[in-house]
Amino acid sequence: MASLKKWGVEHSDSDKCYVILYVSRNKDNKDLEGFKERRKSFICTEERISYYGQQFDHFVADGVPGETSRMYVSVNARSMKAVRREILHYLIDDEDFNICSIESKLAGVAAKASCAVEKKWLIDFDSKDMALLHKLRDTITTAFDNVACDIRSTPNGYAIICSHGFDYRGIWEDWRDIAEIKKDDMICTYWQTKK
Repeated sequence: MASLKKWGVEHSDSDKCYVILYVSRNKDNKDLEGFKERRKSFICTEERISYYGQQFDHFVADGVPGETSRMYVSVNARSMKAVRREILHYLIDDEDFNICSIESKLAGVAAKASCAVEKKWLIDFDSKDMALLHKLRDTITTAFDNVACDIRSTPNGYAIICSHGFDYRGIWEDWRDIAEIKKDDMICTYWQTKK
């Protein structure tokens, strides 16, 4: 085990990990001279998310001036055991896999719904209207008293992270135009434009 430590291999007592995605999208960088879409994806433990938030600065610095980049984190934790099992099967079955892209493949496998160990929902609220945001949150928590909601800022508004799913059919008609329910998604945690 000591021989693996020199390569940066870490061991964790937890089975939980999260998917991280750094991305610089065409959608955010229209008509920007010299721009090429970029992305980097990987998985990490909860304790390392803030570290990768700091490392996001390096991804931003690699862009062209004026380029906007985002860092997304999976809302739901993933099971390392489930990811390990799926990646082993994949590696055995696909002998032509480019092993140099293992980090991205791990993220793609971890992002599968079958690897999630939590069932949180993300509601994408594309408005800056705080009164409406709180009204939506209160509508959910009043109708479903066992659902806890956490509000986070996003580049285009806010996100409401619900502790678990709920039967939204009776309450959702008034919210369809400004909010979208995403049952297992990623939240934009950091965003930055290179000066």
